[in-house]
Amino acid sequence: MAQETEFRAARPDDVKAIVGLLRELNCAVDASEVAERLGRIEERASDQVFVAVENGEVIGLLSLHLVPLLHRDWFGRVTALVVSAPYRGRGVGKLLLREAEAWAVARGCTQIEVNSGDHHQTAHGFYTRHGYRSDDRRFVKEAFDEALSRKDGPA
Repeated sequence: MAQETEFRAARPDDVKAIVGLLRELNCAVDASEVAERLGRIEERASDQVFVAVENGEVIGLLSLHLVPLLHRDWFGRVTALVVSAPYRGRGVGKLLLREAEAWAVARGCTQIEVNSGDHHQTAHGFYTRHGYRSDDRRFVKEAFDEALSRKDGPA
């Protein structure tokens, strides 16, 4: 990386840049949704959104969520990792991942998994190169109608 890159927690004034990055992942989001979600994440000590910043511009992000489990120690899940297209291939994603891993380990996390859709084959190679392996099968059920009618979160 030619420029000095800063890694830090996302802040409310990063929302516009975060929206742009999430759209690079084909996520249909708007600024008000992202602002609300970022606010909820900021309230939780077990969740973090990291950003990479160069020359005052947010060029990458990683969201990480820690979950306490009954059958073993804390478990982490990376739910988004994206570096803006012009900055890819310069090690920014690797450094975001390292920041997140260090943060998780410092909080007692013993395993991290990554969500990555089948259509992100390039990302799969990235994760493999950084020590992640494909494991198990995941089953997903979309939100139920009654859950959608509640905007205050889980009961």
